[in-house]
Amino acid sequence: MIDYESPVYVSIVLYTIYALLLLAVGLTVWSVVRGMRRQGRADLAVADRRQRKVALATLGLVVVVMAIAWLLGSTSPLSVNGQPYADAFWLRTSDMLIMTPLVLIAIIGVLMIISEIVRRKHHV
Repeated sequence: MIDYESPVYVSIVLYTIYALLLLAVGLTVWSVVRGMRRQGRADLAVADRRQRKVALATLGLVVVVMAIAWLLGSTSPLSVNGQPYADAFWLRTSDMLIMTPLVLIAIIGVLMIISEIVRRKHHV
């Protein structure tokens, strides 16, 4: 029988998660800095302005969806390894982290269908 109270490799798993988190944050910062250096500030063409608008709209959409998902998240207690878990903040946060990608995928799907319909109407 497995003893859930003291798993053997918990510290290894936690340190691996910490290392991967640091790697992800580092790569994100490097990518943003590299992108800003490549883009420069000299000339802002129309395409650059559109790209910025799309990037800001995307960021805004993600933040709004995350906020709504957190507010609508369940606070019902769960049973974890036979123990009740009722921390409302983390229950809502876990719901948010599960629901946000699902909602965003659905939104992207609907937007792709709409854009295809519009594109076909303009080419007919």
